[in-house]
Amino acid sequence: MVFRKKVNPARRIAFGFAALILAGALILTLPISTRSGNGAPFLTALFIATSATCVTGLSLVNVGAYFSLFGQAVILALIQLGGLGFVTVFALAFFVSDRQIGLSSRIVLAQSMGEESLAGIVKTVKHVLYITGAAELLGALLLMIRFIPRFGVLKGIWFGIFHSVSAFCNAGFDIIGDGRSVAAFYNDPLVLLTLAALIITGGLGFAVWEDIIRKKSLKRLTAYSKTVLVTTAALIVFGTLLFFALEYNNGATMGGESGFQKILSSFFQSVTTRTAGFDSVTQDNLTDLSKTLGVVLMMIGGASGSTAGGIKVGTAALIILTLRSVLRSRDDVTVFGRSINRRAILHAMSIFTLWLMFTITGAALVSYADGAPMLNSVYEVASAYSTVGLTVGITETASVFTKILLMIYMFFGRVGIMTVSVVFMTRLKARGRIKYPEGRFIVG
Repeated sequence: MVFRKKVNPARRIAFGFAALILAGALILTLPISTRSGNGAPFLTALFIATSATCVTGLSLVNVGAYFSLFGQAVILALIQLGGLGFVTVFALAFFVSDRQIGLSSRIVLAQSMGEESLAGIVKTVKHVLYITGAAELLGALLLMIRFIPRFGVLKGIWFGIFHSVSAFCNAGFDIIGDGRSVAAFYNDPLVLLTLAALIITGGLGFAVWEDIIRKKSLKRLTAYSKTVLVTTAALIVFGTLLFFALEYNNGATMGGESGFQKILSSFFQSVTTRTAGFDSVTQDNLTDLSKTLGVVLMMIGGASGSTAGGIKVGTAALIILTLRSVLRSRDDVTVFGRSINRRAILHAMSIFTLWLMFTITGAALVSYADGAPMLNSVYEVASAYSTVGLTVGITETASVFTKILLMIYMFFGRVGIMTVSVVFMTRLKARGRIKYPEGRFIVG
């Protein structure tokens, strides 16, 4: 009882993820998990389990060629549990057994999904499971249209299921086996658009989908949901246009493609960079400006309470809205006819500052330890911290120090920021007994 009182719901989420990662790593070390029959070395297994549970996608090995069908199934289970939040999946056991979910479990459920209220949380979880199942099933069926003729019936079905789940959970793991992610389908609209649709759906956030289900009208959505939808659309469009312009003449990426293929590749790069990790072009061949744009998109990520990482779309939008208010000399921050409270603004600024501090520090350490160019190091660390999974080649040849550092960043990027955020949102504001007089402070 003493232990339960000391461990709050946010910490239970972190401990649960840590336990899931350790269990997954131990299973991947078993001989049955690899094609060689020797099992994966513990560091490799731990890295893959961390990347899968934190839905990142960075890998030390070619997953499709290295792991057996059993090992791939373990990785897929970790992706599904990590993407939805293990708490959400475990809630399915209560629904199946028709048992009531207690207050403590409801609190953990709400926090794991980024919800501030317990009202209707059980119904929300059911909707999450329904949406996830429907989206992943539809995505798998569409992908099978291409995979079955190319890889055979059984392998085509498995590839369809695996990549659909990986895309919806924004994990970016692939098992095609050629080590080129989905580059083999860079000119296939069906594959790329299906993956992109799954990535976007998973990255919008369950709170937004629940709002759409309840309101049944875009006009009646909350200010937050409208902001997420508008910002997401804007990021995809502007990202596509900028990648198209920056890579138009780059023969190492899409310079030799047709106009339609360039647009398709630019669109997919814009979508996947924000947190998915699938790549249809070699990331190391991107221009420096494209890599810089990629880092910005990685930083933003998807929406709160989604399968995506980053500082979140709502956070980025709130920072821009705050800047707009400052430039207009306004004291309040408004969006869609609603004012934003000061606490949310402080939260957004804190998350943004933490991301910059940790990313720059981590990149400097990686650059020093492995001798990698600073921009590439920033790209790799941002990919890990925002749970994206895109790589410029540093991870596979990284030193032990860098591998451990990237694991820490993946874990904190998925679990740390989530728990810090929900604690910030749900904890009652501490009121000091002493109120100090206002002091003059010069800024700028």
